[in-house]
Amino acid sequence: MNDETSCLSFKKGVLFRLDCKFSFYFINANSKGVITLKFYKNLFHPKISEVERGSYITIGTFDGVHKGHQQLISTVAREGKKNNCTTIAVTFDPLPKVFFGNTESQSIRLTSSYTRAERIALLGMDMLIEYTFDQNFSRLSADDFIDKILVGLNPKKLFIGKDFKFGYKGSGDFAFLKQAGMKFRFETERLEFINLDNERISSTRVRNAIRNRDVKLATQLMGKQHEISGRIIRMMNNVKVFFVPDGDVMLPPPGEYKVSIGSYNNKHFTKARILDTTKFIEVTLDKAMSSSFFKDKVILGFLDSVTAITTEETNIIVNYSGFL
Repeated sequence: MNDETSCLSFKKGVLFRLDCKFSFYFINANSKGVITLKFYKNLFHPKISEVERGSYITIGTFDGVHKGHQQLISTVAREGKKNNCTTIAVTFDPLPKVFFGNTESQSIRLTSSYTRAERIALLGMDMLIEYTFDQNFSRLSADDFIDKILVGLNPKKLFIGKDFKFGYKGSGDFAFLKQAGMKFRFETERLEFINLDNERISSTRVRNAIRNRDVKLATQLMGKQHEISGRIIRMMNNVKVFFVPDGDVMLPPPGEYKVSIGSYNNKHFTKARILDTTKFIEVTLDKAMSSSFFKDKVILGFLDSVTAITTEETNIIVNYSGFL
């Protein structure tokens, strides 16, 4: 298993590809100073100079990077920098739930791999290592996970969520890490869940909110709008366009929604309709508004639900739109 490397930079809301051979880079220049995240893929038996002084590490799927994830990751970033150590987030793609074929409503992802990396970068982490969760990785024992991944990162302290498990059939847990830490001289701290309205914040709860058309609650849980990237493929008429999402990021149910669309620095606020029998989203966006990013990758953010669309209405819309 070899590490896959490339390099990107994220500056003022625009993604640039650079000619670098070590990693991906995300650079945020919207805040004070510049924030950089090195992004490695499939790094086994790691040998990287950044961990010579030791590292503070957190591990998880971090799907949606909701407020619970944000607290965990921010704690690692803050404590690591205080102790002059490199801060690292370890994650996986695809999501383990997707790989093991859990029901679609529970396993579909909330953020693309890139969006997840961008949000982790903005929380102040130095490095992200993403592993391809495939058949070989799923059979990696808890001991092998420590030997092939963690030990080479020179860990000084690990931070995990309360329900964190790892290794083949979830054989590794907090107690396992505490015992391994005695051998390899690292600490492990387990952080409690955080709640909203006396209920735990989790990726599952975010998915349920989106599935129930409660995009306002999803925004509260994530601290950010539910966003999907995609492209405008053609104009339907002078006031509507077809938006096609990239990848398998979760969509709300059929209906009409208040949305934002565009780039980070050039957003329009409008309405969109999701139709369950098609793969496109119908967005109200006149020709003058869409010309600034037509056929470019854009971000669609969900602000609020307006109305639901019934099966009968969807059939009528689809049949009608076929003649446009």
